[in-house]
Amino acid sequence: MPFRLLLAFLLLPTLLPALELHVAPTGNDSAPGTREAPLATLTVARDKIRQHRKDTPLTKPITVWLHHGTYETSTTLTLEAQDSGTAEFPITYRAVENASPIFIGAPKVDFKTFTPHQGEILKADVSALGLKDITIRQLLHNGQRQTLARYPNRDAADPLYRGWAFIPELPDPLPENHQWKLETYLAPADIRQWAHPEDVEIDIYAQYGWWNWVMSVKSLDSKTRKLTLAKPCGYDLHPHNRYYFQNALEELDAPGEWFLDKRTQTLYYWPEKPLGHGDEIRIPKLTHFVKIASGTQHITLRGLHLTGSNGTAIVVENAQNITIAGNNIHHSGNFTGGGISLHGGKNNLATGNHLSHLGASGISLGGGDRITLSPANNIADNNHIHHIGIFNKNAPGISLYGVGNKVTHNLIHHTPRMAVQFSGNNLTIDYNHLHHTVQETQDGGAVYTGGRDWISSRGTSLRYNLIHDTIGVGQGKDGLHWPHFTWGIYMDDNAAGLDIIGNIVARSARASLHLHNGRDHLIENNLFVDGGERQIEFNGWNKDHRFFDNHYKTMLAGWDSIKDRPEWKSMRNIELDPRNALREDGTIMSGNIFRRNIIAWNEPTLRYLDLRHCTPKHNTVESNLVWNSGHTILTGVNKTGPDIGPDILNTQQLLTDTPPGKTPKGWGWNHKPLPELQITATDGIITVPAATGPDPKNAKSVIHLPTQPFKPGTSYRARLKVRSTEPTTTIGFHYGSYASPGGYWSTGEQKFTATPEWQDIEISGNLPAENTPAYKSWMKTFWLRLDIHAEKGQIQMKDITLKQAAPASNWEAWQSEGWDKNSHVADPRLVSKDSDDFRLNPDSPAPKLINFEPVPIEKIGLYPSEFRAN
Repeated sequence: MPFRLLLAFLLLPTLLPALELHVAPTGNDSAPGTREAPLATLTVARDKIRQHRKDTPLTKPITVWLHHGTYETSTTLTLEAQDSGTAEFPITYRAVENASPIFIGAPKVDFKTFTPHQGEILKADVSALGLKDITIRQLLHNGQRQTLARYPNRDAADPLYRGWAFIPELPDPLPENHQWKLETYLAPADIRQWAHPEDVEIDIYAQYGWWNWVMSVKSLDSKTRKLTLAKPCGYDLHPHNRYYFQNALEELDAPGEWFLDKRTQTLYYWPEKPLGHGDEIRIPKLTHFVKIASGTQHITLRGLHLTGSNGTAIVVENAQNITIAGNNIHHSGNFTGGGISLHGGKNNLATGNHLSHLGASGISLGGGDRITLSPANNIADNNHIHHIGIFNKNAPGISLYGVGNKVTHNLIHHTPRMAVQFSGNNLTIDYNHLHHTVQETQDGGAVYTGGRDWISSRGTSLRYNLIHDTIGVGQGKDGLHWPHFTWGIYMDDNAAGLDIIGNIVARSARASLHLHNGRDHLIENNLFVDGGERQIEFNGWNKDHRFFDNHYKTMLAGWDSIKDRPEWKSMRNIELDPRNALREDGTIMSGNIFRRNIIAWNEPTLRYLDLRHCTPKHNTVESNLVWNSGHTILTGVNKTGPDIGPDILNTQQLLTDTPPGKTPKGWGWNHKPLPELQITATDGIITVPAATGPDPKNAKSVIHLPTQPFKPGTSYRARLKVRSTEPTTTIGFHYGSYASPGGYWSTGEQKFTATPEWQDIEISGNLPAENTPAYKSWMKTFWLRLDIHAEKGQIQMKDITLKQAAPASNWEAWQSEGWDKNSHVADPRLVSKDSDDFRLNPDSPAPKLINFEPVPIEKIGLYPSEFRAN
């Protein structure tokens, strides 16, 4: 049965003839609950159903009809096992056709109690609202959130990227006992004076700026400029972290700001316009509108309009066959409050809901057993989710966990971080439209998962999603910058075993796809368009990578938990024990298949596929169609052709002119770990001592050969003989350039193992061309650099030459390394990728060249349904 028809079938029982109760804002809880004499509250309707079921067996469906109007509610509707329906006779709470029953969990501030305070600021006594023991961060004026008094003031014209203060450079030296998570220093202009600093919160994007932390302030010393928090933040407080202070009466200095004095229960508010009798000022107080407890079954909530809760609007815990359909949930939730939570249980469905302006996530769903791979079949389908994470910037549009759960046909946009964040197994993330995501954080993705336990998120389907405009924002010396460091699809930290098929990914800040040591993924028939810094990124670990060391025990525990389970045997490459993850070439990333994809972009300076610690022996890239609008395909694999011209070092003459035991002219130290070390030349042999020193910035011996003029885009090949006084010594060569002021650039290190026997080695490299991102105007000279990865001994070199070489084709060099066999460089003939029409023209070569199948764009995203919210 097609998926959409299956959902309709699941909802059909609510259309059967039913016993009925009616609820209306004008109702009376003492009434019988008929259409003519409705009840006033859902809790009384629930209790009447309970009583009915005690007296009469359930023989018909039961429907509670909610009539149009506003319901002031201060009580959570709690449904328990005793409130369950059955598969044949479900129980439904739903809106009357074409009605909008609006439930408000925010008590109203009496308009008459407002009196002048100071200037345009009003004040009101709200002690009667019972807010004393509740964390309050929301004030609604005519249904819209207002700004909790803050410094700096919110910039209404650009609230995401302006209106921030920044942690300055810290004192140097810092006190020895400086506590990075607990204290920092402010710029002089940002010192504030508060009567009650203990009430003040700092909202800060600490350390990396991955997301924000809202922390209580303990004190601010105006003389030392030292800020101390009441308890440690989750990340260190670093220079350039952006922040603002909130919740102080002294900061109430702009229209739209408010402050609640918990000591006196006085609300202070500066309205943007003078208040009139039609204005409503409300303070969200109710935690949940509906809570469906463990063991409850066959309940439907449909067509409700919920606004003004302080927590998650609808919570479903370990229930079964619960349907949340066509509800409109908005302007609700504090830092941990979202729209809908479906956790545990099975066969629960959230469909057709409209979720917006929520404090945290839109929908959260999980359930299922990961060891036995028993599915929960909890589903989020056909929901419209946007402008969420108002307080919690780590909140995704949909949070997906467990086994066998599904996220399909949703439209998710304008999120501070991920659209869909997931972890588990055999999950389904198909046919979603995701755009303008990761707007306020960095190092994220529109779709994101991790796999530190070796078994996540194997068996998951990521198919036919349209993903575009993944933004990202960084913070540094010059303030905020965007787009920055984020991806469309991000398989982080060893995530494994997904089918990534038929997706369209366009305009991601860094790249369309990132496998961070990803494993065993099948990536085929996707269209990747206009990555911001490169198109695809495979970034593996090696044996020395700290992530591999940090997560090794977790990997073992994950694999050991399922290695003997028959349910897991069909998972792709699951037989590989993480104890055997390290390959003979020193890499770990393996089992990925990247084929039959179209990769298209316009910018000639951007690389196609950026590889680190990833080899074609253990990963497959083949049969793709690659197109950079006719420009050269840059791959990062640089090879050189035949030598051109003479030896530009002229080392033999240089050694002849060098007295025995002295340093040849132009040879020097990059890192000199011990002061007594010396580069010497004797009898045509140059000797460099190996050592390590106490300075971590100069821990090993690093030298450079004589400096040469920098010719952009030129290729070089060095030849020399090398030996070591130790049995084995690892050495590495780079081509590099340095200027101060300016910066440092180098090629990737080419490593060799030196032994006591002379061996011939070659080091090829290419200097950046002027039209590439790596090239900088300060590059005037370059040199060949030698790193000795050893604590003792000596490296000896002779017969050294450096010659210009003919450049080789970047694409041919790439293919000669074993990548992109049977791939083609050709225009895919998209209808208009600049206008987001990603269909193939009839004359596209992609179907013929790589057997590319058109993506069913018309099926992606929302679809018409009677269960959709208005």
